[in-house]
Order: sequence, then structure tokens, then C-alpha cells
Amino acid sequence: MKAGLHTLLLSGLALATLPALAQTHAPADDRPGRIVLLPMSVERPGGPGWAPVRRTDTELVLVRPAENNRNSAVAIASGKVPERRAHTAAELAENIRIDLKKQLDGKRFDVLTEDVRADAARGDKCVGYRQLARDLGAKGADGKAQFIDLHGLACLHPADDGIVLVATLSERGAEESRRAGLAEDAARFFAGVRPHAPLKGQDWLPLAEKGDANAAVWLARALLQAGKAGEAIPWLEQAAGKGHPEAEALLGLAYLTGRGIDRAPAEALKRLKPAAEKGYPRAEGLLAIALLNAGEVRDEAEGRRWARKAAADGDPAGQALLGELLLFGRAGMEKNETEGAAWMRKAAEQADARAQYMLASLLANGLGVGKDPIQARFWLELAAAQGNPEARKILEQNKRPPAAAASPGEGK
Repeated sequence: MKAGLHTLLLSGLALATLPALAQTHAPADDRPGRIVLLPMSVERPGGPGWAPVRRTDTELVLVRPAENNRNSAVAIASGKVPERRAHTAAELAENIRIDLKKQLDGKRFDVLTEDVRADAARGDKCVGYRQLARDLGAKGADGKAQFIDLHGLACLHPADDGIVLVATLSERGAEESRRAGLAEDAARFFAGVRPHAPLKGQDWLPLAEKGDANAAVWLARALLQAGKAGEAIPWLEQAAGKGHPEAEALLGLAYLTGRGIDRAPAEALKRLKPAAEKGYPRAEGLLAIALLNAGEVRDEAEGRRWARKAAADGDPAGQALLGELLLFGRAGMEKNETEGAAWMRKAAEQADARAQYMLASLLANGLGVGKDPIQARFWLELAAAQGNPEARKILEQNKRPPAAAASPGEGK
């Protein structure tokens, strides 16, 4: 992505949308299709092919690469404190116009249409935005300049108008490949961006001490991220005691891995099974992993059943596990490379780094899918960006002279 466009998409020019009222507390879990950030949660755009390329506490960036006659697309959601404070939709709209004029390079971008206006339908502090521009610095194979079609909405956070919540959906490519339905796709994506209380870290402590299970889980998450697993366990116990499925899943994972507590696979099953039986996808996936990988509690038949259930319910770990079982015919499952590759792709599209690496290998070698070196490189780079050591190793090897280079399928 060119620097100018990258700046445009990630700046306050991009626009977000959110319901008028924030939730009292944040949702404590990343359910299938929903990704939790601070201070909002986001649903993935509709349709296949979307892959996260950046995720922080406050920002999510997903891309869908160009394919056949379909242009590439970028979806972004973020929460930020802008340079200029706005208290009304009119002030927010003016800030957007100023940023557009300041950051858009008139020598490179030819703006064809532009519209910035208050969006009363989404609340009294939201601004809608649309821009269609020709990028004179990027030409397609036909020698013509590419088009950028950007849709979005920006809203002041309902709990704190010092925070602007931002979401955009844009496409880039040839004019003839532009989709008439992009505005509708954008509206659906924006509707899935929802604000919640902008708390973080120890800010959750007072609510957790009052017995709020969601707050206890968020506090535990913050402690886990800070490397304080032992301190997180009591808060997870507190929330799990109230039947909170995410707390039960995280406790099960702790017992399964020995993180913050003594490893005890049998105890992990006791924690995971109640949450799995409630239909909580993450617990279903972890339960399948425990049943298939922990020797003390191994049960292949049950493991296969829960892997199928987790994958169908959208858990990326369950999808990756089922994909691997089918690809290689493991744990008593009949080998089916095509179905296995399909499940691996679903997990990769949900940002599972191991699945992204595996999908790169499948595409590089034509296993279960058509051979596609370009797509293989795309998924390999995503896996490496998320810290997958095998993907990083291959990319490093490919920087060496050709005789020393490797492919994603090697060394497995």
C-alpha cells in the first residue's frame, strides 16, 4: 500500500459508525465474527477472503486481496483521540474536511466526488463520508490510473466525546471492476462497530471487585497480557463461578498449559466442558484440542466430535484443528484434502497465524487447493507478521541466494 493512501485510510478522515448508546461494560469475549477492541467491538465484513493484517487494542485493519475481476479492499475500525476536539457533528465534519484538504496530495490524487455530512440517522454526533478519487501515481496493467472508492462514518464515542470512533470500507483498482454495492457493504460493516466503556488494564478493578463478571474477565486479560498469569487466575475463578463462559475457557486453557497454575488436563476438561456445552465456540475448540493432544485425557472420538462442532460454530482454533485432521487423516478421521484446506482457509481468515502458515503451504504446493504462489506469499507474510516462527524462517531464507531458499512446504 502506498504511503499516501495508508495515511488517508488510517487518519481521522476515515469514518466510523456506532449506535447512539455505549454498553455499560465491554463484551468480554471475541465470539465468531466479532473482534473486541478498546473502546469498541467490530464484526468482520461480509463475504469470504477478508484477512486481518493489523490488530492493536484500538485498531483493526483487514484486507481482501484482488482476485479475478474483483478489486482489492480494505476495512478499518479504530478509536482515537483526534488533534482537534469536536463536541458536535458539525465540528467533527469540519475537522474531517480540514484533514482531507491537508492530507490529500492534489498532485497525485484527482478527487472526482466528495461528500461529508452529519448523519442524524446514526445519532446526533456522527458524520458520514464518501470519496471517490483517481490515484494518478498507481496504474493498472492497462496503463490507466486506479480508482479508490472510500466509504465511512465517524462518531464521537457516546461515553466520552474526546474519543472518535472510526470505520471505513474502501476498494482500489480498475474503474470497470468497481462494485455498485460497495455502499451497502460499507453500511453493513459500520453497523457491526459498537462502542463500549473505554476502560483498560487496572481500570476494570473497581468493577471486578463489585462482582461484575465481565470486568473480572477483562481485568484477567490485562494481567495475562502483562505476564501476571498467577494474579489473573483468581479473577477468572470469580467469573467462572458465575458461569461466565469466557472465564471457564481461559481457566481451562490455563490448566491445559500450566500457565499461572499447575498443569492438570483433567481439571481443564472440567472447566472447558460446561462452557462448551453452552455452545461457546472457544471452549469447544479448546476442549477438542485437549481431548486429542493431552495424553492423560485423550479421547479421539470425542475430540473429533468437538472439533467438528467448534469449526461449525466459527472457532478458528477448531477450524484449524479440523483442517489438519482432514488434511493428514489424523485421529481416526478419513483423509479429505479439499475439505481440510477449506477449513484451514476459514481459520486463516480469522487471523489464526498457524492456519495462515499452513494455508500458504497448501497454496504453494497445490494440496487441496489450486497452486497459487502469489496467494501463498500473501498468507505467508501475514503469518510472519503475526509472529509465526516457521513463516518468518522461510521469509528469511528466501532473502538468501536462490540455492539456499525454501518453500512453505519444506521442513514439515
